[in-house]
Amino acid sequence: MRAIFIVVAFCTVSALCNAQPVVQVEGQNFINLGKSAYYWCDTTGKTPFETVEKFNLKKFTAGKSPVFNGGTDGHVWWMKLRFSRKPETTPYLFIDYASIDTLCLFYRDTLGNVQHVHSGMLGLKQNDAVLGTGYIFPLQHTQTPVSEIYIRMQTMNTLLVPLKLITEPVLNRALTKDYSAQLIYMGIALMILIFHLFMFVMTRSKLFALYMARVILLFFITMVCYLQGYGLMLGLPVARFIFLHAHFFIALGYICTILFNTYFLKLKRQLPFLYQVFKILNIAWGLVLICSLWDARSITNALTQLLFLITSLLFLFSSIKVIVIRGYAKTAPFISFYVLGWIPVALVSIYLVLSLMAIIPFQSYTFNLLTFAAIIEGILISLGLFGQRLRLLSRHNAHFRRQQILLQEQMEGYKKQLDEKKLAPVVHLSLKELTTLAQTRDPAFMERFRESEAAFIQELLRLSPQLLVAELELCAYIRLCFDTKEIARACRLSVRAVESRKYRVRKKLGIDADANLQSWILDLARTS
Repeated sequence: MRAIFIVVAFCTVSALCNAQPVVQVEGQNFINLGKSAYYWCDTTGKTPFETVEKFNLKKFTAGKSPVFNGGTDGHVWWMKLRFSRKPETTPYLFIDYASIDTLCLFYRDTLGNVQHVHSGMLGLKQNDAVLGTGYIFPLQHTQTPVSEIYIRMQTMNTLLVPLKLITEPVLNRALTKDYSAQLIYMGIALMILIFHLFMFVMTRSKLFALYMARVILLFFITMVCYLQGYGLMLGLPVARFIFLHAHFFIALGYICTILFNTYFLKLKRQLPFLYQVFKILNIAWGLVLICSLWDARSITNALTQLLFLITSLLFLFSSIKVIVIRGYAKTAPFISFYVLGWIPVALVSIYLVLSLMAIIPFQSYTFNLLTFAAIIEGILISLGLFGQRLRLLSRHNAHFRRQQILLQEQMEGYKKQLDEKKLAPVVHLSLKELTTLAQTRDPAFMERFRESEAAFIQELLRLSPQLLVAELELCAYIRLCFDTKEIARACRLSVRAVESRKYRVRKKLGIDADANLQSWILDLARTS
């Protein structure tokens, strides 16, 4: 008797374990039902619904995460879901993710006939109704009390299916709450974009232009229009274009971000090796960009995930290396926010890539984490950029004050020398004699030149009182028709240093780049 009881109990438990759970529609909140559904991969992509409907439940695989992740191989997946409802209840199947190529819903109505609804980004028609950022299917004609629905899904991107089965009141409340939060995120992102636009207009700095490109390409186009599906609100042709070429916008956004990070941290000077690494990453992103123009999503999908992870981690590493370890933020603490801005992006990128690779389950809040990290990054990076501008202003002010002090000392020295010269008789030397002094590197050359060409020196100082002693000496050599190499030998400088000094003299005297410096100085000497 005991043995019979054990056998009966074992059979009962086995039957319950093999039976698919039934979702009660009236008791559902706005949660994903990935664990309640069963899945089968159709590698041929040609199996009809009538065949799938006859499959034994053992052929299917039970869901392991709230959001189904079908990978990036482009295979067709079938989802089977059982639910129960009261006759007066109209259940709604809501898939809160628009980036799916094709989506076909199959079920039998109350008369036993097969109903087929075709949807998906490539299956929508211009006049199809789409709810917000996903797909809505009313199931009022399904059988009662228990019904089965089958969903055929395929995409060349990562196949993610956040599926909900709810009543209309629950759907309305949840969407109102969800869309309100998304509008707040988009409002903050828009303010960040306006701030960078204002700073770009004021400073003409390419840093603000590059970060604006990142915000537009990666947040508004990729996250809002592509991942969250708001591209459907711009029209079906626009939504499809973004959907098919999403990796183009991602690649272009990261190319701009790499350039932004390189210029901000001055990696070419600070970390030459990492600068070369980022150049290689830019080439890799460029390949993704080119491949995405031909809708090669099977190639670009996995590569984009890998580059996304590596690039985000290197952004954090390079900012820590330059700003924290090398003390780039000592004079402007606000720059430290730049490092803090990349921390949430790096952490979320690790979590997101592991979720997309199905190493860890894909949760309902994963994409919300990405949005939240992007907003935090935008705020902190903006503060870091503001700190960098403050640092530049403080350095310019300090340099201006030093120049003022040097100029005052120089003017006082000139006045003292002029007073002394007035008391002593002045012997003017000819240009030939001055040239001999210059060629023999006589220490008295500059003093005798000032005495002999006092009007020329005074005219130079009248045009630009900021000229330094070394720059006046350069003008003296040019007045004596010395070329660049001769000046370099006389002053014991490199040719490059002489050219740099000439550039500063041009700038201070306001000489056009096209004008010949020697001819300009000789003309000034003749008229003075």
